Amino acid sequence: MTTATSTTRASRRLYLHVGLPKTGTTMLQELMWLHRDSLADGGLLYPGADPAAQHRAAMDVHAGRYRQWHEPGVVGSWSSLVERLRSWHGDAVFSTELLAPASPDEARQVREALHFAEIHVVCTVRDFARQVPSVWQENVKTRHTTSFDELLAALRSPELTDVSRGFWDFQDLPRVLRTWGTSLPPERVHVVTVPRRGGSTRVLWERFAAVLGVDARHLHTDVGRHNQSLGFAETELLRRVNVALGDDLDWPRYAEFVKDHVAATILARRQSPRLALPADAHDWVRRAATRFVGDITDSGYHVVGDLDDLLPEPPDPDAQPAEADQSRMLAAAVETIATLAKEEPRPPDEPPPPDEPRPGMAGVLDAVRRASDDSPPLNHARRLYRRMRPSRRA
Repeated sequence: MTTATSTTRASRRLYLHVGLPKTGTTMLQELMWLHRDSLADGGLLYPGADPAAQHRAAMDVHAGRYRQWHEPGVVGSWSSLVERLRSWHGDAVFSTELLAPASPDEARQVREALHFAEIHVVCTVRDFARQVPSVWQENVKTRHTTSFDELLAALRSPELTDVSRGFWDFQDLPRVLRTWGTSLPPERVHVVTVPRRGGSTRVLWERFAAVLGVDARHLHTDVGRHNQSLGFAETELLRRVNVALGDDLDWPRYAEFVKDHVAATILARRQSPRLALPADAHDWVRRAATRFVGDITDSGYHVVGDLDDLLPEPPDPDAQPAEADQSRMLAAAVETIATLAKEEPRPPDEPPPPDEPRPGMAGVLDAVRRASDDSPPLNHARRLYRRMRPSRRA
Protein backbone atom coordinates (compact mmCIF):
# COMPACT_ATOMS: atom_id res chain seq x y z
CA MET A 1 0.00 0.00 0.00
CA THR A 2 1.32 3.40 -0.95
CA THR A 3 0.68 6.65 0.82
CA ALA A 4 0.04 10.14 -0.44
CA THR A 5 3.44 11.77 -0.11
CA SER A 6 5.28 14.26 -2.28
CA THR A 7 8.60 16.03 -2.15
CA THR A 8 7.04 19.32 -3.26
CA ARG A 9 3.83 20.86 -2.03
CA ALA A 10 1.66 23.35 -3.89
CA SER A 11 0.21 26.22 -1.87
CA ARG A 12 -3.33 24.89 -2.45
CA ARG A 13 -4.69 21.69 -3.90
CA LEU A 14 -8.14 20.83 -5.17
CA TYR A 15 -9.06 17.14 -5.12
CA LEU A 16 -11.69 16.14 -7.68
CA HIS A 17 -13.25 12.89 -6.51
CA VAL A 18 -15.01 11.79 -9.71
CA GLY A 19 -16.41 8.40 -8.67
CA LEU A 20 -16.81 5.70 -9.70
CA PRO A 21 -20.42 5.21 -8.60
CA LYS A 22 -21.00 2.25 -6.26
CA THR A 23 -17.47 2.35 -4.82
CA GLY A 24 -18.24 3.74 -1.38
CA THR A 25 -18.70 7.29 -2.64
CA THR A 26 -21.85 7.90 -0.58
CA MET A 27 -20.15 6.78 2.62
CA LEU A 28 -17.07 8.93 1.94
CA GLN A 29 -19.22 11.97 1.19
CA GLU A 30 -21.25 11.45 4.36
CA LEU A 31 -18.06 11.19 6.39
CA MET A 32 -16.59 14.35 4.87
CA TRP A 33 -19.85 16.19 5.57
CA LEU A 34 -19.98 14.85 9.11
CA HIS A 35 -16.38 15.87 9.82
CA ARG A 36 -16.36 19.05 7.72
CA ASP A 37 -15.56 21.30 10.70
CA SER A 38 -12.61 19.13 11.76
CA LEU A 39 -11.40 18.97 8.17
CA ALA A 40 -11.65 22.75 7.82
CA ASP A 41 -9.72 23.22 11.06
CA GLY A 42 -6.98 21.15 9.45
CA GLY A 43 -7.02 23.27 6.27
CA LEU A 44 -9.26 21.08 4.03
CA LEU A 45 -12.58 22.50 2.80
CA TYR A 46 -15.55 20.28 1.99
CA PRO A 47 -17.81 22.99 0.50
CA GLY A 48 -21.56 23.27 0.35
CA ALA A 49 -24.50 24.43 2.43
CA ASP A 50 -25.96 20.92 2.58
CA PRO A 51 -24.86 17.36 1.71
CA ALA A 52 -26.29 17.53 -1.84
CA ALA A 53 -24.69 20.85 -2.81
CA GLN A 54 -21.80 19.33 -4.74
CA HIS A 55 -24.12 17.02 -6.69
CA ARG A 56 -26.25 20.03 -7.67
CA ALA A 57 -23.12 21.85 -8.82
CA ALA A 58 -22.26 18.93 -11.11
CA MET A 59 -25.80 18.97 -12.51
CA ASP A 60 -25.44 22.70 -13.13
CA VAL A 61 -22.04 22.70 -14.84
CA HIS A 62 -23.07 19.71 -17.00
CA ALA A 63 -26.67 20.80 -17.41
CA GLY A 64 -27.19 19.12 -20.77
CA ARG A 65 -26.25 15.74 -19.32
CA TYR A 66 -28.49 15.95 -16.23
CA ARG A 67 -31.42 17.94 -17.54
CA GLN A 68 -33.96 15.37 -16.30
CA TRP A 69 -32.72 15.74 -12.71
CA HIS A 70 -32.91 19.50 -12.47
CA GLU A 71 -34.29 20.44 -9.09
CA PRO A 72 -34.71 23.71 -7.19
CA GLY A 73 -31.32 25.12 -6.32
CA VAL A 74 -29.41 23.64 -9.27
CA VAL A 75 -29.18 26.75 -11.45
CA GLY A 76 -26.29 28.92 -10.28
CA SER A 77 -24.93 26.32 -7.86
CA TRP A 78 -21.77 25.68 -9.93
CA SER A 79 -20.68 29.33 -9.95
CA SER A 80 -21.39 29.57 -6.21
CA LEU A 81 -19.26 26.51 -5.55
CA VAL A 82 -16.40 27.85 -7.65
CA GLU A 83 -16.45 31.15 -5.78
CA ARG A 84 -16.41 29.36 -2.45
CA LEU A 85 -13.43 27.29 -3.54
CA ARG A 86 -11.66 30.37 -4.89
CA SER A 87 -12.08 32.24 -1.61
CA TRP A 88 -10.67 29.37 0.44
CA HIS A 89 -6.92 29.57 0.90
CA GLY A 90 -6.24 25.96 1.83
CA ASP A 91 -6.88 22.61 0.15
CA ALA A 92 -10.38 21.52 -0.84
CA VAL A 93 -12.24 18.47 -2.13
CA PHE A 94 -15.08 18.36 -4.65
CA SER A 95 -16.71 14.93 -4.56
CA THR A 96 -19.50 13.70 -6.80
CA GLU A 97 -19.77 10.58 -8.95
CA LEU A 98 -21.85 12.64 -11.39
CA LEU A 99 -18.50 13.79 -12.81
CA ALA A 100 -17.55 10.25 -13.92
CA PRO A 101 -19.25 10.24 -17.37
CA ALA A 102 -17.88 13.64 -18.41
CA SER A 103 -16.61 14.04 -21.95
CA PRO A 104 -13.14 15.53 -22.53
CA ASP A 105 -14.76 18.91 -23.21
CA GLU A 106 -16.86 18.73 -20.04
CA ALA A 107 -13.84 17.78 -17.95
CA ARG A 108 -11.80 20.62 -19.46
CA GLN A 109 -14.62 23.05 -18.61
CA VAL A 110 -14.38 22.06 -14.93
CA ARG A 111 -10.57 22.14 -14.81
CA GLU A 112 -10.42 25.57 -16.45
CA ALA A 113 -12.94 27.01 -13.99
CA LEU A 114 -10.77 25.70 -11.14
CA HIS A 115 -7.46 26.92 -12.57
CA PHE A 116 -6.58 28.77 -9.36
CA ALA A 117 -5.62 25.51 -7.61
CA GLU A 118 -3.42 22.51 -8.33
CA ILE A 119 -5.90 19.86 -9.42
CA HIS A 120 -5.64 16.25 -8.29
CA VAL A 121 -8.05 13.61 -9.57
CA VAL A 122 -9.20 10.89 -7.18
CA CYS A 123 -11.08 7.79 -8.31
CA THR A 124 -12.35 5.04 -6.01
CA VAL A 125 -12.63 1.60 -7.66
CA ARG A 126 -13.59 -1.92 -6.63
CA ASP A 127 -13.93 -5.54 -7.72
CA PHE A 128 -15.75 -5.49 -11.05
CA ALA A 129 -17.73 -8.66 -10.24
CA ARG A 130 -19.32 -6.78 -7.32
CA GLN A 131 -19.70 -3.64 -9.39
CA VAL A 132 -21.94 -4.97 -12.15
CA PRO A 133 -24.82 -6.22 -9.93
CA SER A 134 -24.59 -3.11 -7.75
CA VAL A 135 -24.86 -0.82 -10.76
CA TRP A 136 -27.92 -2.68 -12.06
CA GLN A 137 -29.57 -2.39 -8.66
CA GLU A 138 -28.79 1.32 -8.37
CA ASN A 139 -30.07 1.94 -11.90
CA VAL A 140 -33.37 0.29 -11.02
CA LYS A 141 -33.61 2.51 -7.93
CA THR A 142 -33.38 5.49 -10.28
CA ARG A 143 -36.32 4.26 -12.41
CA HIS A 144 -34.50 2.19 -15.07
CA THR A 145 -36.44 -0.74 -16.51
CA THR A 146 -33.64 -2.91 -17.95
CA SER A 147 -33.61 -6.43 -16.50
CA PHE A 148 -30.44 -7.96 -15.09
CA ASP A 149 -30.25 -10.49 -17.93
CA GLU A 150 -30.67 -7.70 -20.48
CA LEU A 151 -27.85 -5.71 -18.87
CA LEU A 152 -25.46 -8.68 -18.86
CA ALA A 153 -26.27 -9.50 -22.47
CA ALA A 154 -25.69 -5.89 -23.52
CA LEU A 155 -22.34 -5.66 -21.70
CA ARG A 156 -21.08 -8.89 -23.26
CA SER A 157 -22.17 -7.90 -26.77
CA PRO A 158 -19.54 -6.39 -29.11
CA GLU A 159 -22.19 -3.92 -30.28
CA LEU A 160 -22.66 -0.75 -28.24
CA THR A 161 -26.31 -0.21 -27.30
CA ASP A 162 -28.16 2.39 -25.26
CA VAL A 163 -28.04 0.00 -22.30
CA SER A 164 -24.32 -0.72 -22.48
CA ARG A 165 -23.46 2.91 -23.28
CA GLY A 166 -25.28 4.07 -20.15
CA PHE A 167 -23.28 1.59 -18.08
CA TRP A 168 -19.84 2.31 -19.58
CA ASP A 169 -20.32 6.08 -19.41
CA PHE A 170 -19.96 5.74 -15.63
CA GLN A 171 -17.95 2.50 -15.28
CA ASP A 172 -15.28 2.50 -18.00
CA LEU A 173 -12.44 3.08 -15.56
CA PRO A 174 -9.59 3.64 -18.07
CA ARG A 175 -11.72 6.15 -19.99
CA VAL A 176 -12.71 8.05 -16.83
CA LEU A 177 -9.08 8.27 -15.69
CA ARG A 178 -7.87 9.40 -19.12
CA THR A 179 -10.65 12.00 -19.42
CA TRP A 180 -9.94 13.65 -16.08
CA GLY A 181 -6.19 13.06 -15.93
CA THR A 182 -5.17 13.74 -19.51
CA SER A 183 -3.52 17.10 -18.73
CA LEU A 184 -2.10 16.05 -15.36
CA PRO A 185 1.12 14.25 -14.43
CA PRO A 186 0.27 10.65 -13.44
CA GLU A 187 1.26 11.20 -9.82
CA ARG A 188 -1.69 13.63 -9.55
CA VAL A 189 -4.18 10.92 -10.58
CA HIS A 190 -4.96 8.84 -7.49
CA VAL A 191 -6.65 5.43 -7.68
CA VAL A 192 -8.06 4.28 -4.33
CA THR A 193 -9.09 0.63 -4.19
CA VAL A 194 -12.07 -0.57 -2.16
CA PRO A 195 -11.12 -3.49 0.12
CA ARG A 196 -12.46 -6.91 -0.77
CA ARG A 197 -15.79 -8.01 0.61
CA GLY A 198 -15.61 -8.23 4.36
CA GLY A 199 -13.10 -5.39 4.67
CA SER A 200 -14.03 -2.59 7.04
CA THR A 201 -15.31 0.77 5.89
CA ARG A 202 -12.57 2.34 7.98
CA VAL A 203 -9.90 0.92 5.64
CA LEU A 204 -11.47 2.66 2.63
CA TRP A 205 -11.92 5.89 4.61
CA GLU A 206 -8.28 5.89 5.73
CA ARG A 207 -7.03 5.13 2.20
CA PHE A 208 -9.12 7.96 0.79
CA ALA A 209 -8.18 10.39 3.57
CA ALA A 210 -4.48 9.64 3.05
CA VAL A 211 -4.73 11.02 -0.49
CA LEU A 212 -6.25 14.21 0.90
CA GLY A 213 -3.44 14.52 3.42
CA VAL A 214 -5.81 13.87 6.33
CA ASP A 215 -5.00 11.75 9.37
CA ALA A 216 -8.31 9.93 9.74
CA ARG A 217 -7.42 7.82 12.74
CA HIS A 218 -9.30 10.14 15.11
CA LEU A 219 -12.32 10.60 12.80
CA HIS A 220 -15.00 7.96 13.41
CA THR A 221 -16.86 6.20 10.60
CA ASP A 222 -20.23 5.83 12.31
CA VAL A 223 -22.67 7.19 9.72
CA GLY A 224 -25.20 4.36 9.83
CA ARG A 225 -26.15 2.30 6.82
CA HIS A 226 -27.33 4.28 3.83
CA ASN A 227 -27.72 3.34 0.18
CA GLN A 228 -28.49 -0.20 1.32
CA SER A 229 -28.48 -3.15 -1.01
CA LEU A 230 -31.56 -5.06 -2.15
CA GLY A 231 -31.84 -8.71 -3.05
CA PHE A 232 -32.69 -9.82 -6.56
CA ALA A 233 -36.41 -10.35 -5.83
CA GLU A 234 -36.79 -6.88 -4.31
CA THR A 235 -34.88 -5.22 -7.15
CA GLU A 236 -36.86 -7.09 -9.79
CA LEU A 237 -40.13 -6.10 -8.08
CA LEU A 238 -39.00 -2.47 -8.11
CA ARG A 239 -38.07 -2.76 -11.79
CA ARG A 240 -41.58 -3.98 -12.58
CA VAL A 241 -43.00 -1.05 -10.61
CA ASN A 242 -40.91 1.25 -12.81
CA VAL A 243 -42.41 -0.36 -15.90
CA ALA A 244 -45.91 0.07 -14.49
CA LEU A 245 -45.30 3.69 -13.48
CA GLY A 246 -43.97 4.76 -16.84
CA ASP A 247 -43.76 8.54 -16.81
CA ASP A 248 -46.62 9.07 -14.33
CA LEU A 249 -44.30 10.53 -11.66
CA ASP A 250 -41.79 13.32 -12.20
CA TRP A 251 -38.28 12.76 -10.84
CA PRO A 252 -38.59 14.63 -7.50
CA ARG A 253 -41.74 12.69 -6.59
CA TYR A 254 -40.22 9.41 -7.76
CA ALA A 255 -37.05 10.03 -5.75
CA GLU A 256 -39.03 10.83 -2.60
CA PHE A 257 -41.63 8.08 -2.72
CA VAL A 258 -40.12 5.21 -4.71
CA LYS A 259 -36.37 5.52 -4.26
CA ASP A 260 -36.23 6.89 -0.73
CA HIS A 261 -39.33 5.28 0.74
CA VAL A 262 -40.30 2.09 -1.12
CA ALA A 263 -36.74 1.02 -1.93
CA ALA A 264 -34.70 2.45 0.95
CA THR A 265 -37.26 2.07 3.76
CA ILE A 266 -39.53 -0.86 2.93
CA LEU A 267 -37.62 -3.18 0.59
CA ALA A 268 -34.15 -2.56 2.05
CA ARG A 269 -35.18 -3.79 5.49
CA ARG A 270 -35.94 -7.25 4.15
CA GLN A 271 -33.32 -9.93 4.77
CA SER A 272 -32.42 -11.29 1.32
CA PRO A 273 -29.43 -13.14 -0.06
CA ARG A 274 -26.85 -11.00 -1.79
CA LEU A 275 -27.23 -10.61 -5.53
CA ALA A 276 -24.18 -11.75 -7.47
CA LEU A 277 -23.12 -12.46 -11.02
CA PRO A 278 -24.06 -15.80 -12.55
CA ALA A 279 -21.09 -18.15 -12.72
CA ASP A 280 -20.95 -18.05 -16.53
CA ALA A 281 -20.27 -14.28 -16.46
CA HIS A 282 -17.16 -14.48 -14.28
CA ASP A 283 -14.66 -15.15 -17.08
CA TRP A 284 -15.80 -12.08 -18.99
CA VAL A 285 -15.78 -9.91 -15.87
CA ARG A 286 -12.30 -11.08 -14.87
CA ARG A 287 -10.94 -10.21 -18.33
CA ALA A 288 -12.39 -6.70 -18.01
CA ALA A 289 -10.94 -6.26 -14.51
CA THR A 290 -7.53 -7.49 -15.67
CA ARG A 291 -7.62 -4.92 -18.46
CA PHE A 292 -8.42 -2.18 -15.93
CA VAL A 293 -5.51 -3.18 -13.70
CA GLY A 294 -3.12 -3.26 -16.67
CA ASP A 295 -4.18 0.21 -17.77
CA ILE A 296 -3.65 1.65 -14.28
CA THR A 297 -0.22 0.06 -14.05
CA ASP A 298 0.89 1.17 -17.51
CA SER A 299 -0.30 4.74 -16.90
CA GLY A 300 1.74 5.13 -13.74
CA TYR A 301 -1.09 6.48 -11.63
CA HIS A 302 -0.69 6.75 -7.86
CA VAL A 303 -2.39 3.73 -6.29
CA VAL A 304 -3.56 3.65 -2.68
CA GLY A 305 -4.52 0.14 -1.66
CA ASP A 306 -3.93 -3.08 -3.57
CA LEU A 307 -4.72 -3.58 -7.26
CA ASP A 308 -5.47 -7.22 -6.47
CA ASP A 309 -8.60 -5.87 -4.74
CA LEU A 310 -9.99 -5.20 -8.22
CA LEU A 311 -9.68 -8.80 -9.47
CA PRO A 312 -12.86 -10.86 -8.95
CA GLU A 313 -12.82 -13.79 -6.60
CA PRO A 314 -14.31 -17.14 -7.72
CA PRO A 315 -18.12 -17.30 -7.81
CA ASP A 316 -19.76 -17.40 -4.39
CA PRO A 317 -21.92 -20.55 -4.09
CA ASP A 318 -24.03 -18.87 -1.38
CA ALA A 319 -24.91 -15.82 -3.48
CA GLN A 320 -28.47 -15.44 -4.71
CA PRO A 321 -28.88 -16.60 -8.33
CA ALA A 322 -29.86 -13.98 -10.85
CA GLU A 323 -33.29 -15.40 -11.58
CA ALA A 324 -36.78 -14.44 -10.57
CA ASP A 325 -37.81 -15.95 -7.24
CA GLN A 326 -41.60 -15.82 -7.28
CA SER A 327 -42.00 -16.62 -3.59
CA ARG A 328 -39.64 -13.82 -2.55
CA MET A 329 -41.26 -11.38 -4.96
CA LEU A 330 -44.65 -12.38 -3.56
CA ALA A 331 -43.53 -11.66 0.01
CA ALA A 332 -41.90 -8.35 -0.99
CA ALA A 333 -44.98 -7.23 -2.91
CA VAL A 334 -47.35 -8.11 -0.05
CA GLU A 335 -45.21 -6.27 2.49
CA THR A 336 -44.92 -3.23 0.23
CA ILE A 337 -48.65 -3.07 -0.50
CA ALA A 338 -49.51 -3.53 3.16
CA THR A 339 -47.10 -0.81 4.29
CA LEU A 340 -48.28 1.68 1.69
CA ALA A 341 -51.93 0.87 2.34
CA LYS A 342 -51.50 1.68 6.03
CA GLU A 343 -50.10 5.06 5.04
CA GLU A 344 -52.93 5.86 2.65
CA PRO A 345 -55.41 8.56 3.68
CA ARG A 346 -59.14 7.80 3.45
CA PRO A 347 -60.14 7.99 -0.22
CA PRO A 348 -61.83 11.28 -1.15
CA ASP A 349 -65.52 11.33 -1.95
CA GLU A 350 -64.70 12.33 -5.51
CA PRO A 351 -61.98 10.05 -6.91
CA PRO A 352 -59.77 11.37 -9.71
CA PRO A 353 -60.60 10.41 -13.29
CA PRO A 354 -59.47 6.86 -14.09
CA ASP A 355 -56.78 7.96 -16.55
CA GLU A 356 -55.29 10.54 -14.21
CA PRO A 357 -52.45 9.24 -11.96
CA ARG A 358 -53.05 9.79 -8.26
CA PRO A 359 -50.50 11.93 -6.44
CA GLY A 360 -47.92 10.83 -3.87
CA MET A 361 -48.07 7.43 -2.23
CA ALA A 362 -51.39 6.66 -3.88
CA GLY A 363 -49.72 6.70 -7.28
CA VAL A 364 -46.92 4.45 -6.07
CA LEU A 365 -49.42 2.00 -4.58
CA ASP A 366 -51.27 1.94 -7.91
CA ALA A 367 -47.99 1.11 -9.65
CA VAL A 368 -47.24 -1.75 -7.25
CA ARG A 369 -50.71 -3.11 -7.93
CA ARG A 370 -50.24 -2.84 -11.68
CA ALA A 371 -46.83 -4.52 -11.43
CA SER A 372 -48.38 -7.46 -9.61
CA ASP A 373 -50.68 -8.05 -12.57
CA ASP A 374 -47.66 -9.42 -14.45
CA SER A 375 -47.44 -12.34 -12.02
CA PRO A 376 -50.39 -14.58 -11.13
CA PRO A 377 -49.02 -15.35 -7.61
CA LEU A 378 -48.60 -11.66 -6.84
CA ASN A 379 -52.05 -10.87 -8.20
CA HIS A 380 -53.54 -13.61 -6.05
CA ALA A 381 -51.78 -12.23 -2.96
CA ARG A 382 -53.12 -8.77 -3.67
CA ARG A 383 -56.69 -10.06 -3.85
CA LEU A 384 -56.19 -12.13 -0.70
CA TYR A 385 -54.82 -9.13 1.21
CA ARG A 386 -57.77 -7.00 0.09
CA ARG A 387 -60.24 -9.57 1.47
CA MET A 388 -58.43 -10.00 4.78
CA ARG A 389 -57.53 -6.42 5.72
CA PRO A 390 -59.83 -4.56 8.17
CA SER A 391 -62.26 -2.08 6.74
CA ARG A 392 -61.05 1.53 6.94
CA ARG A 393 -64.53 2.73 7.74
CA ALA A 394 -64.95 0.33 10.67
